Amino acid sequence: MKMRAYSPVIALVIAGALGMIFQAHAQDAGSPGDGPYPVALVVGETFDACNSGQIVCPARVPICDDPKVAVPVDLPGGLGFQGVGPGTTLCSAASAVGPRRIFRITVR
Repeated sequence: MKMRAYSPVIALVIAGALGMIFQAHAQDAGSPGDGPYPVALVVGETFDACNSGQIVCPARVPICDDPKVAVPVDLPGGLGFQGVGPGTTLCSAASAVGPRRIFRITVR
């Protein structure tokens, strides 16, 4: 009878421990690539974000700070960014898992 009374407590302790482990792993996962991923394009060229391995697709809600430099585009493999005019801008997209991935796109 006493074992049944402790079962929910044990389950909560295990769930809490697993939650802390996964949270710590998620925080460590972003460490190597914390900064924006550099992308160099020429006007009209596209960068295939999904096939680059930098983001887990399907990616959602892509945005670019300066649409005169680069814009999000749909590609057969998923999300991409296309160079529109010369300059540098930051673009990002929400990954299927984890935080948004930021790209520093320089168009020549």
